[in-house]
Amino acid sequence: NRVLSERRSEQRRLLSAIGATALPDSDLLKLNQLKFRKKRLRFGRSRIHEWGLFAMEPIAADEMVIEYVGQNIRQVVADMREKRYAQEGIGSSYLFRVDHDTIIDATKCGNLARFIN
Repeated sequence: NRVLSERRSEQRRLLSAIGATALPDSDLLKLNQLKFRKKRLRFGRSRIHEWGLFAMEPIAADEMVIEYVGQNIRQVVADMREKRYAQEGIGSSYLFRVDHDTIIDATKCGNLARFIN
């Protein structure tokens, strides 16, 4: 409890230092809040796609839940990896498109975010 209290105090100091009224809907503040309060999530079997990540509490539409972690790769590399994963018998690959040129491959080095359906 003491650690959480110190973190909340630190967040209040940060908000007052940058002026919370100037940036009430800032993505920076939402990201910063994730460090202070982790969402309750559960990993388990999913009817949608083998495995899934389930929220154990209500989460607002604009609230950050978890960062998608993996290797940033180009489309050409993603195409090659997808074929290789199929040849290796890896049933599920976790390739997340960020934009036209960037894909995050969480298949072998990702976190629980790859199981969000």
